[in-house]
Amino acid sequence: MLNSIKETRAVKDGLCHIILEIPEDVYLSIYDNLNDKDAYDVLKQYLNYHQDDGIPGDVRIQHNKNAHTVNIYANLHYLGNEKSKPKYYVDDAMGEQ
Repeated sequence: MLNSIKETRAVKDGLCHIILEIPEDVYLSIYDNLNDKDAYDVLKQYLNYHQDDGIPGDVRIQHNKNAHTVNIYANLHYLGNEKSKPKYYVDDAMGEQ
């Protein structure tokens, strides 16, 4: 699923806004419901996969039935964060876990 996500970012007043756009069939094949808890989980997995140290806040989810997408909206906070240890996934280019 992580490779099928389209990401859009914008920075305003030092705060990064992120939108993850996921094909609805991909999202609904893994999650049964559209709720903010699952949206937060997807966003955390996505950030970890890309080794992004942003801390998500104000996470919300929206189903765009016309475009057949599930969109996750959030703010990412970077100031004051500590560098986290990289996490590797089986399908990473390096092939490590």
